[in-house]
Amino acid sequence: MTKKVYVLAVLAGASVMLGACARQSTPSMMNTSMPRVVEQTSMQQVPVSKISDGYLAQLADDYGRYGSGAVTLALAYDPSSKTYGAMDAFNDLASIKERLRKAGLKNARAETVKMAGTEPTLFISYDSQTAMAPAGCRSMPGFDDGLTTAEIGNYKFGCSVDSMIAQQIYRPADLRGNAGSEPLDGRKAANVAEYNRRVDPERIQGELSRMERKDIQAE
Repeated sequence: MTKKVYVLAVLAGASVMLGACARQSTPSMMNTSMPRVVEQTSMQQVPVSKISDGYLAQLADDYGRYGSGAVTLALAYDPSSKTYGAMDAFNDLASIKERLRKAGLKNARAETVKMAGTEPTLFISYDSQTAMAPAGCRSMPGFDDGLTTAEIGNYKFGCSVDSMIAQQIYRPADLRGNAGSEPLDGRKAANVAEYNRRVDPERIQGELSRMERKDIQAE
């Protein structure tokens, strides 16, 4: 073997070894996506006679958790009715809006609507956000279906846990980070930070230490 051939053989061997060390990319069996937020329109209708403080409190709570934007309240009434006219609808709608405000739902638009042949009914609609498992995620075979481990090859590990976590998120908008925050959230945080900056730590410590064990007497 000549010197030239020997050098070529060494270079060829080195290139093979370097190729074996090259970065490899293989599909992962783990889910690496985050739970997603799905937007939809929530719509309800309820007879005015069935509206209670409990119903409105639940509506305000649901909106606080899932709602975004303004709530539209439309109270439909029959203009030919002899017992429930436009003024009744207006007064009831104003009362409902005020009760919702006291329950914490302040972002509401209200209107009365003429609708022949219907009993007084409140229509409610707002944009809602729901937390769901990452796109393409499904539960582990056999977890909540009739599949067996034979289908495990198409399952991304971690999807079942992510699905359960998504169901436990109280306010799905929080998944959007600061983009899902209301304008007042930043002001509240700033007020808290400003208060903490002004308070004297020694005064707080003194107040916390004021009560000692000997000051606590059993009744």
